[in-house]
Amino acid sequence: MAYTVNSSFEDFMRDFVNLDPERTTTARASRVWLVRIIEDLANNGRIPPLYNGTNHIFFGSFARKTKIRPLDDIDIMIVFNAQGCTTDDVTKITRKTYPIYVNNPHAKLLPDYCDDNVLNSRKMIEATKRELGAIPSYSKADIHRNQEAVTLQLSSYEWNFDIVPCFYTTTCFYVIPDGKGSWKGTDPRIDQNRVTQANQRVNGTLLPAIRLMKYWKKEHWGDEVSSYLFENFMIDWANSLYSFPATYPQLVISALDTLSSQIMRDYYNPKGFQGSINGLDLYNRRRLAIMASQDASEARTAIQYEQNYMTEAAINKWIKIFGNEFPEYGKK
Repeated sequence: MAYTVNSSFEDFMRDFVNLDPERTTTARASRVWLVRIIEDLANNGRIPPLYNGTNHIFFGSFARKTKIRPLDDIDIMIVFNAQGCTTDDVTKITRKTYPIYVNNPHAKLLPDYCDDNVLNSRKMIEATKRELGAIPSYSKADIHRNQEAVTLQLSSYEWNFDIVPCFYTTTCFYVIPDGKGSWKGTDPRIDQNRVTQANQRVNGTLLPAIRLMKYWKKEHWGDEVSSYLFENFMIDWANSLYSFPATYPQLVISALDTLSSQIMRDYYNPKGFQGSINGLDLYNRRRLAIMASQDASEARTAIQYEQNYMTEAAINKWIKIFGNEFPEYGKK
């Protein structure tokens, strides 16, 4: 029963925000199983050989432990062996594409995905889709809407896998499909390190804070702001704090105050490849900033109600901020 604001937040986090622990364990096991299947496909010559070093990278919000319900997609990068392929250069240049030249006539399968010796990422994704679609226990393989990954749908679980083929460069970053047939740079290790270091700095309190505020984003900003951009806002917010907020209400106010200013600015991808990832125009930046500011004001009123022992009124304010799944006063 929710008779205090804190217990309401705890119930909300457990029942509607955080992933179910048992489903998370099952999902991680199925992810490991899928990697082994892909390794078998490569060993049997069904797909090109994999990189001799780390041949896969778990990335995205599920890997970073910032994903909220529902558990609908899990991201994996599969690192292929370049087999002597080259590109124009391997320096980090914002928005640059990296054409991959297949110079080795004995390379396995890669020449089949080429246009005039240039590796076509769409052809490679299509070939990967055909092989993954034949895996037992999966109902369907399709090309992701952004043309950068293969989406593998499971027949027995509620989540899909987004599988991104990639290559590792000599200057220690990765190239992945750009959706147009070429390749672009990325390095998800940077994202993982950023969130891990920020979370450690605040003694493990950042990850649940990100998940809570992601739920707010879902209710108010929706898909206008990407999950990735929002996470980076939250990391920068945490890094700017002298001390982490002691309660959920204080956390929400602090985060919303910061988000209302962050959304107004350009935000440059910390991996150094894409330039600004805040694609909103000034009108929409202002509109979203006002939403955050208004909810920060509502949250301050909720705290005043709680301080005046008006717990039910305070919880009703939090329902207004987070939506109808936030527990009502006195109800499970």
